[in-house]
Amino acid sequence: MDPKELSKRFEKSQAERQRYEGLFDDCIRLTQPARKRFRNTNVVDNAEDIFDETGANAVDEFVSRMQAGLMPAFTNFVSLEADSSINARDRKAINADLDQITEYMFEEIWRSNLAQETAEAFTDLSMSTGCLLHEEGRRGAASAFHHKAIPITDFTIERGPDDMLGGVYRVNSIRADQIEFSYPNFVNKGALKQIVMREQDKMVDLIEWTGVDYKKGPDNFRHIVMTKDKSEIIIDRALKGRGSNPFHTFRWSTAAGETWGRGPLLRAMGAIRTTNLMVEMVLENAAMNIVGIYQSDSDATINADVVNLLPGTIMNIEPGSRGLQQVNTAGGNFNMRDIVLNDQRMNIKRALYNDMLADPNRTPASATEVAERMADLAYRTSAGFSRVFYEFIQPYTERCLYILEKRGDIELPTLKGKGIRFRSVSPLAQSQYGRELQNFTQHHQMWAGAFGPQAAAALYNLDELQPWLQKRMALDSRIYKDAKKLGEEMAKQTEMMQQQAQAQQPMGPPQA
Repeated sequence: MDPKELSKRFEKSQAERQRYEGLFDDCIRLTQPARKRFRNTNVVDNAEDIFDETGANAVDEFVSRMQAGLMPAFTNFVSLEADSSINARDRKAINADLDQITEYMFEEIWRSNLAQETAEAFTDLSMSTGCLLHEEGRRGAASAFHHKAIPITDFTIERGPDDMLGGVYRVNSIRADQIEFSYPNFVNKGALKQIVMREQDKMVDLIEWTGVDYKKGPDNFRHIVMTKDKSEIIIDRALKGRGSNPFHTFRWSTAAGETWGRGPLLRAMGAIRTTNLMVEMVLENAAMNIVGIYQSDSDATINADVVNLLPGTIMNIEPGSRGLQQVNTAGGNFNMRDIVLNDQRMNIKRALYNDMLADPNRTPASATEVAERMADLAYRTSAGFSRVFYEFIQPYTERCLYILEKRGDIELPTLKGKGIRFRSVSPLAQSQYGRELQNFTQHHQMWAGAFGPQAAAALYNLDELQPWLQKRMALDSRIYKDAKKLGEEMAKQTEMMQQQAQAQQPMGPPQA
């Protein structure tokens, strides 16, 4: 690809992002003061604009809730299964192999830095669009995977067909002596070669693009790196296969015709601004009541510019001057203030799905109540959860398999992952199955109560019931017996119970 063409596309994606930069800066200023902004890049930790922490706490809680609901630590959140294209005879053996691969994959995942980096990416997701760089770990490292969250200020995106994301641009500021380490395929030539050789401490800005190569198909990508001055391309390589793209960009929701995502934080910004302003006014009012406002005669006796209202202060005044006199200030309607503040704070929590938190002063919730809350959360976040799964979790899993297979650590039972489907088994996904399980339990209990447990057990096809329950309860298939063997054992137990029941029946009267 020509550098000018790539540069033109990059500038177009930048222009599209600029429409949102003011809004994003406002979000960062009021909820994430330690993060870099678009228009004030020198800020390290500027919390002086925050007077109410409800917004910042709500974002942190949203991130924690999404991590716990979508990718809980040290837990398998995705299940690999053979899809319907695999015949039933081979499916059991393939699923057994996939279960072992899944276990190994998650061992590598939780030895990596996934948890801390996804927290950063989910923070951007709460606002708009998250981005995670998923690379192969160095040989000898603790894990086969290495992750890096790309802040929203450092990347732009472009739209592909069907409103999907077609590519991501990353502005990478890197020291010259680290270029060859970070980019092993770096072509050392041109002006950059001299910088790498002679100015190793110099910071170099690179533009990195990874996107779909539509000329070769949806599972083919290109990775291009060029200098920011557009003078030369230092990397241009093809990435082939599902999971070969190291960048994951994902959104919570989108508006029609927009490329950038819209996170739940945007809905809460009105309430966050209002709450912040109200608390600021309350603090100013409190300061006025503590320090006071004073007036003095305009007779040049007291110079207000040099008066310090400190304990022990002595002021000289002319005879007849009244000196300083405190002005009575209106305190305002504090009851109405509290009502408005509480309403606004609840709106913030509701927008970021924090309103279902338990009251710390009440009795701990029961298991049933926790399950109901999780089901309610799953219901309210179903649209966002579905998009995050297909734009992030599934591509992330494909990337894990790609890396492990490339390293020779695993061998997929089907060619290049075809015939494999990914099913979320995260807590949010499982809560969506809760109603199905509840209906099944009620139906079974009703039938057993009317016709007895044996008649209820005879209703079900064990070959289908076993995997159905397994999927909805996220249980490992290895704990189950073979369905045929299980049916034979249950038939034997039923026969023994019938024989015992007949033996316990009372004998009839003796024959004459």
